[in-house]
Amino acid sequence: ATGSAPLDASTPPTPSFVHLHLGIRSDGLSEQALSSIHHIVVPEWEKLTQPQSAAFVSVPSLLDPSLAPEGRAVIHAYLPATEPYEVWEGLTRGSAEYERLKAERAAPLYAAIERFIPDVRAR
Repeated sequence: ATGSAPLDASTPPTPSFVHLHLGIRSDGLSEQALSSIHHIVVPEWEKLTQPQSAAFVSVPSLLDPSLAPEGRAVIHAYLPATEPYEVWEGLTRGSAEYERLKAERAAPLYAAIERFIPDVRAR
């Protein structure tokens, strides 16, 4: 199979995903943060299928504390199949442009996490 060819005519290729994996301090997390392992953030439902529109956030260490050291939590956030590959095409990993784009494209993920862990960047 080629990277961008559909499996067959009825299976069109989908855009890519953007993932963010974090390890944070878990002390003082709010009841909202601790209330569920999964959080779905959709700022505007009418834009659900547009790039960077919906974020899925999971805190799996709430369910399985062995996933993180004591006093820490693991977070996995992603934008599901809405990231156009074209914005990444031709970039060299580690280059200044790649790092700038990576930070820019991760911004909606941080914003989603900040809805229930406002100080996530300081953790």
